[in-house]
Amino acid sequence: MALMQTCTRIRNPRRGDKWSPMQTDADTVTVATAKVAAGTAQLRVSADKVGRLMDLVGELSLSVSDTIWNPDLAGLDLTRFENSARRLQLVVREVQTAAAELRLVPIGDVFRRMRPLVRELERQTGKDVELSFQGEETEIDKLIVDRLFEPLVHLLRNSVDHGLESPQDRVAAGKAAAGCVVLSAAHAGGEVQITIADDGRGLDRARILEKARGRGFFGPTEEPGDAELWKVIFEPGFSTAENVTNLSGRGVGMDVLHHAISQLRGRIDIRSEAGVGAAFTLSIPLSLAFLDCLVMRVGDILYAAPVEGVSEVFRPGDERVTCVAAQNGDAYVQLRGTSIPLRRLGGGLAPSDTAAREAKIVVVANTSRGRVGLLVDEMFDQQQVVMKPLVGHLSKIRGGVGCALLGSGEVVIVIDCEKLLREADI
Repeated sequence: MALMQTCTRIRNPRRGDKWSPMQTDADTVTVATAKVAAGTAQLRVSADKVGRLMDLVGELSLSVSDTIWNPDLAGLDLTRFENSARRLQLVVREVQTAAAELRLVPIGDVFRRMRPLVRELERQTGKDVELSFQGEETEIDKLIVDRLFEPLVHLLRNSVDHGLESPQDRVAAGKAAAGCVVLSAAHAGGEVQITIADDGRGLDRARILEKARGRGFFGPTEEPGDAELWKVIFEPGFSTAENVTNLSGRGVGMDVLHHAISQLRGRIDIRSEAGVGAAFTLSIPLSLAFLDCLVMRVGDILYAAPVEGVSEVFRPGDERVTCVAAQNGDAYVQLRGTSIPLRRLGGGLAPSDTAAREAKIVVVANTSRGRVGLLVDEMFDQQQVVMKPLVGHLSKIRGGVGCALLGSGEVVIVIDCEKLLREADI
């Protein structure tokens, strides 16, 4: 294991049915660049000013939507108006994209801040560490960068303290005396994937399983898969360290890390191979500013799912579906030879076989655990929204990561299918 290395019919709530493509379209923000004859000019811009601009662009988008979908225009023959409105929407979207790009900075700025930390860790642990970077030019929202520093510091400490062996043990195992830690970043769809990988001993599966059984996460004879076992690392107070040091052993940190990444609508994936090394990958949205979503209705509630996470939308009666069957208490849909579990938003998560058969629309979302089908009553058009966090009792909405205001004045709940599946314990 190399660890170091459609078109679908949707309806706008203010218009009739239309065919519409599903398009997967510090104090200073570092640089805004402009191409000029003599080269590239750079301008340093206050983060507050950029933030203010993005807030105004969000308000502009809502005002445009409110004007275009004004109920007073319903039933009127406004061909020229609709053409102009469409052009206006495209321009606003371009402005939103350009405003969001102003707040993008290279991840390398954060990576380079890790070098002094590594030197200090070498001094404390007596280990030799070679730190290298890949994808330093990868850009990410500065608001995310500022909140990524502490999680990356914690993962780096873990890699050096727990992952890398001592120079003597490495030489005895046929490795170079100096351990290697690689920080890499790359774009993947609408996400940035940041990985911290080391060539150390890997996670101690037996020790982690022993501790997990001792805390009641698994039965005495239960043998979980790696992906399921690694999850317990993020449980509050979980630690396999025998002694408490200034670097580890207190059982705090990984749960805080998991919470911090979840707040960024991200997730953590772990790969490990005994004697070869381990890699922690943080998958985080490219920007927190604007979110392209598909708006859907379940009952009287509107939901929005990020476009990049949706692979398909269809009606269960479509010829591509062979059957809907209840298996092990769950409902599944057979789509082109693949069995996809069905879930519904609101109420109970697992729909009955009858409810699944009577479903009007299925939205297929991609997750790290495979695809999942969401049962919805109605689909609306794709919209770009400005997401706000869920606070208070709203933060307990199942699968919800935020809310947004549509141009019609209605509020939608933005969902994260990864979070939905975690809470369903699939």
